[in-house]
Amino acid sequence: MRRRLSLLVLAVTSMVILAFVVPLGLTVQDQAETRALNRGQRTAQAVAGGLVVAASLAPDGTVDASTAELVVAAAGTESTTVFLPGGGSVGAEAAADPALEVAAAGRALTVRADGGAAILVPVSTAAGSLVVRTFVPSGDLTEGVAAAWIGLGALGMLLIAAAVFVADRLARNLVRPVAQLAGAARRMAGGDLEARVAPAGPPEIADVGHAFNHLAEQVDDLLAAERESVADLSHELRTPLTALRLQAEMLEDPATSAAMVADVDRLGRKVDAIITEARRPSSSAGRRRTDLAAVVRRRIEFWGVLAEEQGRRVTVEIPAEPLDVPVPEHELATAVDTLLDNVFTHTPAGTDYAVSVVAESEGSALLLMDDAGPGFPPGDLVERGRSGAGGTGLGLDIVRRTAERTGGRLHTEASPLGGARVVVHLGTGGRSSG
Repeated sequence: MRRRLSLLVLAVTSMVILAFVVPLGLTVQDQAETRALNRGQRTAQAVAGGLVVAASLAPDGTVDASTAELVVAAAGTESTTVFLPGGGSVGAEAAADPALEVAAAGRALTVRADGGAAILVPVSTAAGSLVVRTFVPSGDLTEGVAAAWIGLGALGMLLIAAAVFVADRLARNLVRPVAQLAGAARRMAGGDLEARVAPAGPPEIADVGHAFNHLAEQVDDLLAAERESVADLSHELRTPLTALRLQAEMLEDPATSAAMVADVDRLGRKVDAIITEARRPSSSAGRRRTDLAAVVRRRIEFWGVLAEEQGRRVTVEIPAEPLDVPVPEHELATAVDTLLDNVFTHTPAGTDYAVSVVAESEGSALLLMDDAGPGFPPGDLVERGRSGAGGTGLGLDIVRRTAERTGGRLHTEASPLGGARVVVHLGTGGRSSG
């Protein structure tokens, strides 16, 4: 937009400058020619006047060649020729032409000639008409014209440059608030709900800035209210879960009681994860960096007790050096717990699993979760509301959204252990475009 406005001003200013400079230059050219011809006419008139005086003083009323030569010399001109009545001439050399015959008939005229212009003035004497011819060269006709054109051209270019500069400054002041508004909109689309703009520019654009800020506040309030509602609903599940756990503990069959208690505890952890996710401010996503290696080590250690009870062997491959990724620690821990919980929930006891962390580039990494279980059923499981094992389908979707907020992705494939593999690519912090 800024470039287009500058080009528009350039085009309009150029047309206006040309509309004034060209006529002005032509006027200067006409004036230079007029001045040169006027000087020539004055010279020719002066010589003609001298010849008239000489003829009036002569007894026979004629002017001979010597007298004409004296008059021309007295006029101090080197471009004047006097054609005598009997043929011949004095002064500057000049060839006879058709215009000479017209002047000899008693008519003064100015004609174009090779290399300039000729001014012819007739003088009547007793012996016939003399013709005074003064030649004005082209250099005199165009004297100062080139300099005038150069000056006008330079002035025009200066005015055009000044107009474009001013237009660019104005366009920048006009475009800057729009660019800031677009940047704030992109940050908000990336999850930064605190993105705001400082309204500036023309009243119309400033009004758009105020409207954007108001919209952002409304979206923030609506999301906050929605999260609080989800958290409250999830919290209400604690009471029936507590009652269900008490009933499970009262079962007579110890094995059945232990299994139900374990199931209730897993459900409780799910409810806790939902409450944590609901109360987490969405604007904090992607703002802090966390050591992925350290978080995975802690979560594997936490789940190791249950793995030992169920007879599961775990293989861990984690680099010794820190591996920072653009994910808040609590969100990263929730994603790792979700993946581990899927392994424990959807594979039989005694099934082995492996966790690997691989550094890809600066700020990006791969988190691999493998198991030796039955694997995933056919179809796309990384979709909200879908599950191949009777679940809600929210587990992998939570992990997927965590990865996509960093510009990464999640996909599933067959594991080298014979079961399922979940591959989580954590990017460098930019929101995924896909």
